[in-house]
Amino acid sequence: MKKHIINTGRHLPRATYSDQFELWQNRTKIVEKPVQKQSRKDKTILYGAYAVNQQVHPTLRRQTYDFDIYSNQPRHHAIQLEKSIDRGVNADLAYVQKTYYTKNGKKHQLYRVKTRLNDITEADYNTMPKNIQYTTKQGIRYETLNRAEKKYDHMLDHPEYGRGFNANIDRARIRIQKRGIR
Repeated sequence: MKKHIINTGRHLPRATYSDQFELWQNRTKIVEKPVQKQSRKDKTILYGAYAVNQQVHPTLRRQTYDFDIYSNQPRHHAIQLEKSIDRGVNADLAYVQKTYYTKNGKKHQLYRVKTRLNDITEADYNTMPKNIQYTTKQGIRYETLNRAEKKYDHMLDHPEYGRGFNANIDRARIRIQKRGIR
């Protein structure tokens, strides 16, 4: 997998481990709220475990640490989130990494917003697919549970993706939600 780091050229103090700790203490305010605000404004679509969590019963939710986002301008939105994280901790903590992956024989780009000190991925921005099904809650677009379930079935049918355990858990959560919780 080929990787490129995109430097936005800002001059902020170098990040320290206390900045990383501050990010984890205030993650909702520093990362989650800007992602939600950006999603409302720019009509991006959240997918993956976070999107499933927002649509299932609270007892079925699992902990997730990153955001997976479909965007028409993934590079632009990734840089916006990086700047927002840096402003939130007042240090140069985040950076954007351009990554390539191959799917169905085609090369695709993925932009990752990561933290500098221990390379934790905060968000993945991917190009928006055509005709994606989504549901809207409080102005934020989420991938539908039906589409997510089909993706998880595909992942389990093709073990080379390497996401079998999480895909199995998420598919089970979706199926329980569809049956209804009492």
